[in-house]
Amino acid sequence: MAGEQKIVAAFDAAAESYDAWTEVQSAVARALVARAAADFARAPKTVLDIGAGTGHVTGFARANWPQAHIAALDAAPHMLARLKAKFPDVETIQADAAAYSGAARYDLILSSMALHWLADPVAALARWRGLLAPGGALHVAVPVQGSLQEWRNFLHKAGLEDSLWPFPAGFPGAELAAFPARFDSALAFARSLKRSGAHTAAPDGRPLPAPALRKALTAHSGPFDVTFQVAFIRLAAASPRPPAR
Repeated sequence: MAGEQKIVAAFDAAAESYDAWTEVQSAVARALVARAAADFARAPKTVLDIGAGTGHVTGFARANWPQAHIAALDAAPHMLARLKAKFPDVETIQADAAAYSGAARYDLILSSMALHWLADPVAALARWRGLLAPGGALHVAVPVQGSLQEWRNFLHKAGLEDSLWPFPAGFPGAELAAFPARFDSALAFARSLKRSGAHTAAPDGRPLPAPALRKALTAHSGPFDVTFQVAFIRLAAASPRPPAR
């Protein structure tokens, strides 16, 4: 519970700076919504964005399906406030993504770059699938192992402990895609983690010592490249059980 609270607090604190430091997250959101749009023969009437943050996915969903009722769910209130300011017509739901079990059912559920922050991603997927209306679909984008390996290598070379939040190993049937990003410097990348709220240390890790990290970042010169390895997951609504005889 304490770890979850730290994650929510970190993202909440980054609500005002998040949009300016999440170019890759925006690109992944765009790709996720495009995949969902190609999957639907008709426009969904109801859409749920889980782990919505400030609304990258929500914005692309509104552009694709302007007539749909869209709900955005996140545990961080300031993130949702930013989203609501941009998209006043969107319903906002402040709730824990791992435990949410509202009564509404949705034609389409989307979630981008959020699943890996949950303690049990597989259980969360099963719960989210249960929120689908008959014939609905769940589309999820999640970074997996191999993501940000350049940053891990940088830390190891500097003799620093790798304390990045762990990424899941992968998901059966998921399609993988690489999303590279270039920053002006290693320092700029480190700032992006902080200003996007993605800097919470792994449960068994410790925050990096500031003096040693500052020394390593100062010593690095030139652009700094990182890559997110993203798994795209699609799950259909479960078939209704036949009535008992």
